[in-house]
Amino acid sequence: TSPLVLRLLACASLASAASSSSTTAKTTPQRITYTSLSSAADSSDDLLLDALTKDGFVSITDIRSQHGLHFREMKHNLMSNLHACMVDIGEDVPMQHLDDGTVRKSFATATLPPADEEATSSQQQPIHLLDEYLARNPHKSAACHAFQEHLSDFRSTVGDATRLFAARLSVELGVALPSPLLLSSNDNMGNNNYDDVESVVMGGEHLEHFHSYQKGDDEKEVDDSTATIELHTDQGLFIAFTPGMLVDHSTDQSLELSDGFYVQDSTTGENVLLEFTKDDDLVFMLGDGVNQIINNQLGDEDGKKVLRATPHALSLSNEQPRVWYGRMVLPANDAYLPEAAS
Repeated sequence: TSPLVLRLLACASLASAASSSSTTAKTTPQRITYTSLSSAADSSDDLLLDALTKDGFVSITDIRSQHGLHFREMKHNLMSNLHACMVDIGEDVPMQHLDDGTVRKSFATATLPPADEEATSSQQQPIHLLDEYLARNPHKSAACHAFQEHLSDFRSTVGDATRLFAARLSVELGVALPSPLLLSSNDNMGNNNYDDVESVVMGGEHLEHFHSYQKGDDEKEVDDSTATIELHTDQGLFIAFTPGMLVDHSTDQSLELSDGFYVQDSTTGENVLLEFTKDDDLVFMLGDGVNQIINNQLGDEDGKKVLRATPHALSLSNEQPRVWYGRMVLPANDAYLPEAAS
């Protein structure tokens, strides 16, 4: 593991001291259509920077797959089967008991950069637990088969959106950043360095998690003010996530948006409820990596391009299972800051 990744992992533990107390204040993400993101390569407009410097997050709407499928439908077909699949697999699914009594079950995997310079496609790693369960029980879980059926296309589409987001951010930051942005310890006459944000993003490991949150059945008394996940800033450059959705107990197929996701307001410092709609296909939220990799290297004298890593928290009250997907982008293991070269 590179020193840069270790620094990011250390910063992940530096959560804000502010509490995640309840508040009635609300906000919504700035929304950008997938079409505008994908067609803006040569545009001088700041599609992303206004939101990413002020709030640190932005929502992408109306995403389509390479085959023209609506991401909203892909997301429903996949995530509506996540909780039921985890229930079918049972105790083998990794589980964590959170401070407010919530139980979080998880599938973990990753997408790796292309294997070599001639390859162009990222490498989706399997969810080994899922594959092993289906191999042992080929006819046992309809939910796991349905989840597996939609998994690859879903992840590929998130990967495409992640690449477009990174490419557009590279354009908008432009000459304010040095090139190369990061150096490679595997340097070959400068050919392996990471020139801009896009190359840093696509050259790194993308950690992927599918979570199911549900209140536990025990009788443990928990203070109502206890957060499910306390206010914190993510490690890595950013995370791409689907807003949390509640699963209907009666059908395990019907989904509705979950509330309880809070962000720290950049002006007041208060926690405000971030409200999503069904139009919010995928949300990009910046992590502490932007401070070390981007903000510290900006040649931006007036500070207009300083990005904000967003402190956020989760407080759940509903007893229905809440399903969520996130893709955290880390820099490459061989990457280091130019300042470290000396």
